[in-house]
Amino acid sequence: MIHLYVHGRGRGHATRCLAIARALEAAGRPFRAFVGRDGVPMFSAAYECTPVESLPPTPGAAVLGLARRVREAIDAGRSDRVSAILSDGDLPGLLAAKALRKPSVAVGHGLVFSECKRPSSLPRTPWLREAAKAATSSVGAHRAIAVNFVPLEPRTHRVTLARPSLDPRLHRADSPSEVLCYFRDGAPDVLRMLVAIGLRPVVFATDDPGVEGIEYEPQSRERFIERMARARVVVASAGSQLISECVGLGIPMLALHRRDDDEQRLNAAMLKTTRLGDGCSFEALTQRRLERFVRSPPVPPQTSFDAPSVAEAAVAALGGYSSNG
Repeated sequence: MIHLYVHGRGRGHATRCLAIARALEAAGRPFRAFVGRDGVPMFSAAYECTPVESLPPTPGAAVLGLARRVREAIDAGRSDRVSAILSDGDLPGLLAAKALRKPSVAVGHGLVFSECKRPSSLPRTPWLREAAKAATSSVGAHRAIAVNFVPLEPRTHRVTLARPSLDPRLHRADSPSEVLCYFRDGAPDVLRMLVAIGLRPVVFATDDPGVEGIEYEPQSRERFIERMARARVVVASAGSQLISECVGLGIPMLALHRRDDDEQRLNAAMLKTTRLGDGCSFEALTQRRLERFVRSPPVPPQTSFDAPSVAEAAVAALGGYSSNG
């Protein structure tokens, strides 16, 4: 039995681990998933999972629930005779593996900062801050799978660089025409800018943003896949998973981030290197820049990323561990 631990901030972790779960199932490897809040609705639609409380990334706030979560993970591991633990951003799962003396694999897009070499074109200080955060959430892992949408050079042999596994249902229509939006923390000002330049953006959000002139879609993975196929451009938060899907499908994306969000700032910078998008902070965005992007998006370049998918890399990393522990 393999245990999968999935961090619950945003839906990117669950999307990635669903691909891993499908690959493990296809390989005949039994697993049990422990999923944080935001990922539960998506994950539970396909597989049974145990909800857990994901710890915040700041050490001071996380320490209060850490001991309890680790104890729970150890008890679950013993009960299931776990053979290995894979963690996507969930530190308690890795600490439980160490206590149980079981092999562990850390997976995540944040691991590119701690486990890969920084390209000289990217800012050093934000990279180092994110590297420290990622290192904290992957303490004790025997192997690491760093996931990204552009090629980077791993620091050590224990690290595998993987490309994201795209949902097999994702595709692109022959004549895409829509402007698709998703903002993790909401962005009503950006939506108003899009409406002001004569567009009716399709906006996915947990709650209706209340902006006149948009087409609101409640959060639904199935509906998102349907509308993604018709997207001419995407204007959204600079989350790694959505950028990866846009890059994989060849959809131009304008990736926006808060000025103080190091991870999303770096994601946007890496997107620019693909020549398939643009990015800036919400504070720096002007209506003129937004209109220029949506009216004349970049032409998708003919590029390829030669690396295993994260699902392939995970199955390979776990392949040497016996199913009975």
